[in-house]
Amino acid sequence: MKKTTILAFIAMFFGSFANADIGLNIGVSAQLGEISATGQEKNSDSQTNASDGVGTQKTSESALFGTAGFFLEKDLSFLPGRVGDIGSRISLGYDNIVHDISLGTSNNVRAQSLGAGGAAVPAGSNKLEADVTGFETIYAQINITDWLYVKAGEVTVDVSTNFTKNGVKSTDYGSSHELSGNVYGFGVQHTADNGLFFRLEYNNYDIDGKSVTSAGADSTLTAELKDVSGDTGRISIGKAF
Repeated sequence: MKKTTILAFIAMFFGSFANADIGLNIGVSAQLGEISATGQEKNSDSQTNASDGVGTQKTSESALFGTAGFFLEKDLSFLPGRVGDIGSRISLGYDNIVHDISLGTSNNVRAQSLGAGGAAVPAGSNKLEADVTGFETIYAQINITDWLYVKAGEVTVDVSTNFTKNGVKSTDYGSSHELSGNVYGFGVQHTADNGLFFRLEYNNYDIDGKSVTSAGADSTLTAELKDVSGDTGRISIGKAF
C-alpha cells in the first residue's frame, strides 16, 4: 500500500477538527457480497501437459464474504471561490476493513518432474491457505443530489499465504503479497438535522492479480491469481461535522 499517502490523508482529516466549517464525515459500515477469482499453477516446461500431474493446473472459485470497517471523508468546500462551491459536493475518503478475511484453502497433487537445472522435484500434495490481512480504499465521492451519490476509488489488498508441500511449510511462493485494483459504486443517503446519516450502497470491485515464480527447485512453476472481481451491498452509519 502507498502507506505514506494514506498517513498524509489521515493527518489531513485530523487537522480538520480545528475548523468547524470544513465538512467531515466519520462512520462505520458493513457489507456483504460475492467475489470470484481464477488461479493457476503453470509449468514453463513445454514437454508437460495439464493432465499428467506435471503441467498447468487451473481452478476458478466464487464465494460470499462479509466485512466490517470504518471510513473518514472530507469535502472540498474549503477551496476558494466557485471551486469551493463545487467542492462542497465532492469528498475524498479513506476506508479500512478492520479484520482479516479468510480466502479458504486450495489443494493440488503434483507428479514427479524435473525442475530448474534438471533438479528432481518429487511427487506430492500441495496445499495453499490464504487470508486478506489488509483492505484499504482511497476514493472520491460526488453528491449528485442531497440523497444520491456516486464514488470511485483505488483499492489495496494485503494477502498472507501459507503454502505446504507434503505437509511441510514452504516459502517457495513467498508469504506476503500486495494486490491493487479499483472500486466503483453508487448509493443513497439520509442525513438528520443533527448530522447523523445512514447510507445504502452498491460497489463493484475489480482487483488486479499477481504472478509469482517458485523460488525452489521447482522454479519452472509459476502461480498466478487473476480475474478477481466482486459485487457488494453495503450499509453505513456515521456523523457529519
